[in-house]
Amino acid sequence: MASNPSAKFMCLYASLPPDVQSSLVERQLVPLLDLVSKDKSKKIVASASRHHKKFSQLPSLDLKAKRAEINGLLDELNRDSKRSFVKERSNVEELLMETIDSLLDWLNNIWQVVYEFRTNYSLAHTCLLFASDVLENIANARTGCKCSFMHLFVPVVLKKMSGKNVKSWAFTGAHHIDEVLLWIWRDLFVTLLAYGSKQQKKAIPGMLNDIQNIMGWKSLERILYGGKKRGRVFLPPDSDGYCEEMDDVYSEDMIDGDGDDDDWDVDTDDDDSSDCSDDHCLCGFHSIHWSKYIKDQRIRLRDLVHDALVAVFKVTPSAALYSSLGTICADEDAMEELTSQILVGIATHSSENFAAALNIFSIQEDSEKIVSLLNSHSQLLRPRDAPSLQLATLSIANDPSFQLYALQVLEKELLDSCRTIRAALISGFCRMESEKNKSELMDILALQYNSLPRKSRVEHWVEAVITPPSSTPHPMALAAMMMGLPLPAALDDEDGDTFSYLDIDREDPDLDDLRDEFRPKMKERLEGWIETGRSIKGGPAVLLTAYKNIVELIPCIQASDIVDEMLGRLSDKPSKLYVCDALESLNKFCKQQKKRMVVNVKGKRSNKSTASASASRGNTLDESSSSPPPLRLGGMDDVD
Repeated sequence: MASNPSAKFMCLYASLPPDVQSSLVERQLVPLLDLVSKDKSKKIVASASRHHKKFSQLPSLDLKAKRAEINGLLDELNRDSKRSFVKERSNVEELLMETIDSLLDWLNNIWQVVYEFRTNYSLAHTCLLFASDVLENIANARTGCKCSFMHLFVPVVLKKMSGKNVKSWAFTGAHHIDEVLLWIWRDLFVTLLAYGSKQQKKAIPGMLNDIQNIMGWKSLERILYGGKKRGRVFLPPDSDGYCEEMDDVYSEDMIDGDGDDDDWDVDTDDDDSSDCSDDHCLCGFHSIHWSKYIKDQRIRLRDLVHDALVAVFKVTPSAALYSSLGTICADEDAMEELTSQILVGIATHSSENFAAALNIFSIQEDSEKIVSLLNSHSQLLRPRDAPSLQLATLSIANDPSFQLYALQVLEKELLDSCRTIRAALISGFCRMESEKNKSELMDILALQYNSLPRKSRVEHWVEAVITPPSSTPHPMALAAMMMGLPLPAALDDEDGDTFSYLDIDREDPDLDDLRDEFRPKMKERLEGWIETGRSIKGGPAVLLTAYKNIVELIPCIQASDIVDEMLGRLSDKPSKLYVCDALESLNKFCKQQKKRMVVNVKGKRSNKSTASASASRGNTLDESSSSPPPLRLGGMDDVD
């Protein structure tokens, strides 16, 4: 702790709660003004007067009042949605517009407080969090159709206290207002870094964490770009984030000096540029209405966001987050080394981490780490992690040292995908495995394709192997009957899709485990491995070998007419549509491999016949050259 009294007092003062700080000033410091010299007391009072004048026009950020106002409008929205079920008329658009307008006016006040008056950073941050929460609640409210919210035209204009426009947007859809929130947050952070106290600056990591918890980690990267979704930031080679191309934009009167609050005035702001759009800047971190002094803080903000994203990466790594870190980092090599070290420590903690590690090591082309993970913890892989394993297989296949290993993974996973399809197929055709039906299948395969006897026997065979309807009532239907409730029509149909609710939100990660069990992506997994096999050296030969094994595993796959008949039976059952898709994809693959096998056989026969003919001609020539010349009888040469 500091030795001089003033520094020691400030350290203690900063650690106190706000109400205690105010009490300490009133009871201990204010009475001291009467004890110091008149000159010093006049200077202190004059300074207080300047601050009073400066903040006399400070907009009010009354969070409590705004919360009450917005909650009242949300309650009215909820009531209107209920009334609209009975009445044909609805006021949802008017209520939505009133709510949005109230928020937008408030957002303009928030920006003026943090950027023009440079104060109340913590309160402004809390207000922005509340605005984000309101938009989230409206977007996800169970009030029927969301068309009004998603297609509402929203013009947004941020103005200075003088009335001059600073930034404008025009959105179709109120959900895009999050861009405005992130733009204001960026101005809040760079202003805080430029003019805030040390204690205030220490709160920035916590603020970033609040934003990440509410809006996700992608919002942190978007803060750097002013809310926009940017793919890549091109920084100068010195990585200081400064755009030399923008020097001519700034005039000397736009540059603040030392940032002393006592010399600052609201009406003479630090920028006089008439073009308030940041679209001209080649650096994504820049906003043209900033002064150079504020602009210099953006790299400090980038470093803080980078640290926040690294903290997220340590808990939930992903390829998208890795890409984001690579986009904003100052040293890509150092970032790659850091993320690699993190992944080595946490890759085996969960299936999600394991799949992310495979993706990232594939991007880094680190074959040794990929093979090490697969050898030690491949049991962590789930069916939905097939794309990650396919990417890893493609990566290690490019390394000659692990090419054979990649082919082994390809064959194993391809056959495993087919076994999964076979198991799902047997659930719909449970009598496929009986010896009688197997024998009948062989007889059908021996018949001429498209012949009338074959068509008839195919229909009878599929009818014989199909799973009979269950006599046991649906568990929920049985429970309804026991309780004396009417039986829902959907439960009375055993072919109905009981798990259709899984399609309501296909992106909901909480339902991934249920989808793996009841709606596995067998088609996507199979086609992914087929495409992987076609892309790596030696893969086509593995695909051909796998085809031979598939024919032994699922003999009926050899006959397209049998497969078509089975697809026709399954297509009537909504709960089996995913099996139809997988079987159709497998049938297509087998047709291609069968044609390829026929072409290979014909090619071998052609080569063999060509080689035989060449050998025959060669033998004839050899015999003619080695035999003695024929005798010529009856000529003058025969005379002694």
